[in-house]
This record gives sequence, structure tokens and C-alpha cells, in this order.
Amino acid sequence: MKDLYQDNKLVKGELEVGGKKVNLKNLTSNLLNIYATEDHLVPPAATIPLNDHVGSTDKELYSFKGGHIGVFVGGKSQKELAPAVSEWLKKRDK
Repeated sequence: MKDLYQDNKLVKGELEVGGKKVNLKNLTSNLLNIYATEDHLVPPAATIPLNDHVGSTDKELYSFKGGHIGVFVGGKSQKELAPAVSEWLKKRDK
């Protein structure tokens, strides 16, 4: 928690995993970054900047109106988010 949350080492390029530093620019796979607008556990301000730090050229932000739990459960998630993720994946299925 200290390395990630308090010291922000992942974004600074200082986080080590298995003895190697993690460089977010090396992450080049397609990215769908989903965030909940009312999330108080992982607020949008902590989620949105990921897109600026990864090396992916195909990256998209998806804003879900709701809170942290609402992204995972509930009718709105099933009606809105699940189909959106499915469409995003279908467009990239090669």
C-alpha cells in the first residue's frame, strides 16, 4: 500500500516486481480503462491518468455513472457496462 498508494511508485517508474522496475510505457496492449464517476474507493482522479502513462496506442476511457460497487453489480451495470465491454472486445477480435 505504501509503495502504490502513498509513494505512487508505479507512476513514477520506481515500483519493483520480481527485482525489476515496472515501466508503464512498456504496457502496449489494448486498454479499456473503466471508471465510476462516483467511486470513493478508486476515484476518477486516480484512474483516468493511467491512459497517459501506458504505451498503448489503442486506449479508451469509459465513464460509468455510479459508484465502486455499481460497476460490478446491479441492473445498470448489466444493461450498460457489460454490453459496452462486449462491443469494445468485438471490435478488437481478430
